[in-house]
Amino acid sequence: MLIDSNCSYMDLQESVEQRLRAVRGLLHSLAAMNITQADALDVQHISEAAYLLSADAWDLVRAAHKAAVREARKG
Repeated sequence: MLIDSNCSYMDLQESVEQRLRAVRGLLHSLAAMNITQADALDVQHISEAAYLLSADAWDLVRAAHKAAVREARKG
């Protein structure tokens, strides 16, 4: 994932929230599945997507923190 280092804290925070909502939705779908009848490939795809989205969210949280510090220094 490429993150624009000039993005504002609010823009980055919004991206974090979007990805976390998507992860929650995927995990909710996984929890609601009847695992004995679930297609193994579907479970794998949901797991991979949740992993990637949560990794993106973590990267965005770190970038948002840097943006918050940068914006605080500017006043």
